[in-house]
Amino acid sequence: MSEKPLKNYLKELRKSYNYSQEYVASQLNITRQTYSHYETGRITPPIDSLYHLSGLYNVPLNSFLELTLNHAPDEEHIIEESMENKSECDDISEFLKHISIPENDKKFKFLKRQEKLVLYYYQLLDDRDQEDILSFMKVKCRNRKKDAHPR
Repeated sequence: MSEKPLKNYLKELRKSYNYSQEYVASQLNITRQTYSHYETGRITPPIDSLYHLSGLYNVPLNSFLELTLNHAPDEEHIIEESMENKSECDDISEFLKHISIPENDKKFKFLKRQEKLVLYYYQLLDDRDQEDILSFMKVKCRNRKKDAHPR
């Protein structure tokens, strides 16, 4: 893994793939200016951006997380922001561990990212909450059908 700060690593990756900042930003569903701030170190990318970057560059998410933690700027607001995102980071880390287990890999292999997340979080719920989620999904589907086929 690179010993460079995350901002330098992001810039080098982007250039090595011959991507523009605009292209990378569009893949992350953010503005070019926001992505530029990632490369200058003004903003630390949130976990969802790191997740998408790992897919875009085929780099393990943990590599980005290590760089984020090891080379975090000293500014207090950045540290506070990362503490707020810690639970989300923990969730994604747990999710990635969960889907890498061989028996789970078979379950998740052909699912889209969002389907994987739904299944992962659903499995963490107790039986009663799972029933509530299923009921909610059924109601949503019925309502969609009604909206699609008004009488």
